[in-house]
Amino acid sequence: MPGFFLKKIRAAMMIAAMVASALAGCASKGNNHAVMDMSRMSMDPIKVELTWSPADASANQEIIFKVEVTQGGDVVDDADEVLFEIVNDNDSSKKLELKGELDEEGKYTAAGTLEEAGVYHVTSHVTARTQHSMPTKPLTVKP
Repeated sequence: MPGFFLKKIRAAMMIAAMVASALAGCASKGNNHAVMDMSRMSMDPIKVELTWSPADASANQEIIFKVEVTQGGDVVDDADEVLFEIVNDNDSSKKLELKGELDEEGKYTAAGTLEEAGVYHVTSHVTARTQHSMPTKPLTVKP
């Protein structure tokens, strides 16, 4: 009977040691875990307004795609990523992706040219302040 209790005590000690080492590993100062910047956190969702100019685009004409990003009425000029994805409705392999750059406070732009007339869907992928928004609008390109 004493061997049975020794085995139970050893097992409990091993489990306690594993838990302690796991907790110590999580608390170590030299870890590589990303730290979330809590100062950028807000319960308000980011608002993304997608536009382009000219509004009546033609094939082989430069189009300026723009998003205005706000949160709680304030401009967002620290977005992690802004990407414009323009996909041809008739052939999804005909796709253009443009990286948006900060143009002015809260406004991100990218320029691109669509070579073919047709209907496209423009999706802006905006990642900012731990949130992601991807509004989509149709764009008709004239010949």
